[in-house]
Amino acid sequence: MESIKKFLALFMCCTLLAYAQGNTFNKVRYNGGSVSTTVKPDDWDNKLTVTADAITLVLKDGKTLTIPPKQVTSLSYGQEAHRRVGTAIGLAMISLGVGVLFLLHKTKLHFIGINYTDTAGKKEGVLLQGDKSNFRAIIVALQGVTGVPVSVSEKERSEIPAGIAVQSVREPEEPKQASEPMPANTAAPPPASAPAATTAPPPQGPSASISITSNPDAADIYVDDAFSGNAPATLKLSPGKHTIRASLTGYKPWSREITVEAGSEAHLVATLEKLN
Repeated sequence: MESIKKFLALFMCCTLLAYAQGNTFNKVRYNGGSVSTTVKPDDWDNKLTVTADAITLVLKDGKTLTIPPKQVTSLSYGQEAHRRVGTAIGLAMISLGVGVLFLLHKTKLHFIGINYTDTAGKKEGVLLQGDKSNFRAIIVALQGVTGVPVSVSEKERSEIPAGIAVQSVREPEEPKQASEPMPANTAAPPPASAPAATTAPPPQGPSASISITSNPDAADIYVDDAFSGNAPATLKLSPGKHTIRASLTGYKPWSREITVEAGSEAHLVATLEKLN
């Protein structure tokens, strides 16, 4: 197990160095930010180039944004990206709310937020959307040149590649509704008696950590028939027996039954066979 950890660490270091040399992504959406453009949020054909000297976004209408990596103050993913970019530059959030926006989509929305300061010290930001085949590579490339941790909600933590520094964010609590005022001629109810003492449930053991990759990459991963993201991914499983499945269009489905112990770590490789 120790040798596997060393191999993964070495692999991630090599990957980060490779991305620091430069990488270009053509399947990127621009969902809003500091660039004034006629490009629609559902247009994919924008180009993002990440090098050690500059993060360059070229939109379909010819507008170009260049961000020096040293001026990046925050990287974020998923719902947290939507919140951070919107808060930083005053973008109006979707009227339905970010949570509802995500629920209305059957597919995962891979938002990536880049917050930065311009030469005058003004806070700026851009909200991008990556495809399931490239969003992890975009995150690795951005962190490789900026060194900034990725802010992500706890429930979306498993989407971030292993080896990437993250800053987990708790989901905001729903605001409590104010109680209705009591009519003036209504007597106050008697004070409620203290609730009976209850026995707290026994604490569960620590979850097991299972990292999974697929060949080819980006296969859909399911844990006990529940979608858990795309490979490569790190799964947090409760102790016990689980069924892990991987599927990809054009390939035969792959599955394994595993039994994990509390606090254990393991690595799975889902090798998919092509359909005839």
